[in-house]
Amino acid sequence: MSGFDEIMGMAGELAAKAAEKAKDLASAAAEQTKRVGHAAKLNVDISAQKEAMKKLYAELGKQYYENHRDVPETALAPLCRQIDTAQQAIAALERELAALREESGDGDGPDAGDFASVVDETQEDAGVEVEITVEDPEEK
Repeated sequence: MSGFDEIMGMAGELAAKAAEKAKDLASAAAEQTKRVGHAAKLNVDISAQKEAMKKLYAELGKQYYENHRDVPETALAPLCRQIDTAQQAIAALERELAALREESGDGDGPDAGDFASVVDETQEDAGVEVEITVEDPEEK
């Protein structure tokens, strides 16, 4: 029976080594997960700071434009003219939209983009009740 005992001893040693290796791998995986999680958090923080910078740059540009649009520095004059052109185009489009609404008799009615108002008005006319719900995809 010594052969059997020898095989059992070797199997026990092998199992102990396998368990130790599994423990080492699990520990390494946990450390790697911690590093990846920290890196992800740092990336989110970096993105948040970059987004804050974009907003600050936009506000800086807006204030510069408002204060210097009539006499901008030479390098910024083309950008100020582009903003003026865009503002004029927006004003023309808004006038066209107002005229279109006036033509169709919607000047006093709910805005076409205001879905809830349209639904409220429609359900009153039809005598039905509609419930609008918005599902949060993160809750699923």
